[in-house]
Amino acid sequence: MGVKEKTEKEKLIPFSIATQTLMLNQNTFYSLIKNKKIKIHKNTNLDDCILGSDLKILCCNEEVRNISKTYLLNSLLLLESDKINKKDVILIQKIKELLKQYRKDIEVLEKIHNKYKNKVNILNDETALAAAYILFAKVINLLNMACLCLENFYLNAGSLLRIIDETIDVARYFIFSEDTEKGDSDLKKWFREDISPSHSICRKELSKETSSFIQNKPKANEELMKTLYDLKSRMIHPTRNVILESLIYSKKEEMSLPNSFEYKRCSYARRIYGHVVFFKSSILTAFQEFYFCFYKKMPLEKDDKDILMSFDNKYNKNT
Repeated sequence: MGVKEKTEKEKLIPFSIATQTLMLNQNTFYSLIKNKKIKIHKNTNLDDCILGSDLKILCCNEEVRNISKTYLLNSLLLLESDKINKKDVILIQKIKELLKQYRKDIEVLEKIHNKYKNKVNILNDETALAAAYILFAKVINLLNMACLCLENFYLNAGSLLRIIDETIDVARYFIFSEDTEKGDSDLKKWFREDISPSHSICRKELSKETSSFIQNKPKANEELMKTLYDLKSRMIHPTRNVILESLIYSKKEEMSLPNSFEYKRCSYARRIYGHVVFFKSSILTAFQEFYFCFYKKMPLEKDDKDILMSFDNKYNKNT
């Protein structure tokens, strides 16, 4: 019991995760931990964190719960003001422009992927190259599916982001773990038993691989991947906070009453815009990892390598 409690107390929770858990913005969260005299820690990746035990205390604190409710109500009022001030019209136009560009970019990746179909024997090859090629077919399909959901203003489009990233990571894991005992074993299970390696295994191995070409420690890379994974996991789990993001505003006696949900299209452009901007990271990752998986293994033609690298510059410039 003592060992378990110690491990839980020493677990560090990045601010990005803590704010989502408490349903607060960064500024409110900073003020809160300052007032509560909660110590700020750094993880291996040098992210600001609090202890898991401190987060649990905050979650159970009634004052914090009330602050969270107030923040939610104010957020709904802000969304309503977008409609009144016609800001939602501007956001809708931005959403259309971004998604139109995303569609064009994904089509480029699709064409490059399809170009090499005769280099892989999909039914008979059981190599890392074949596995990665098959997995990227799913990635491209999911990217298009996410665009379709966002174009139709469906909030749960965010559920696809983790699946996209997981699929990419499995492809990359197979490529970089080929010719290792563990990698060959997982690859064989994928082809013969229809079993995919867990994402925790992929993260751990890929963090080592990432450390080989950037000056960082495997543990730091693993923590960064875990944080990003957790952020993109919110939409896929049936947790309360993410469902409350689909609340809509109604007015009664001059009070805001969130008493209904978005069952179909989201009525607030700002909510969708946030998802659309966040989606960019998954598209960029798809381009980057497609390049790293295939530039030597396939190998890719020079023109295709240049095209893929150009998207890295394009997306980072616009970020």
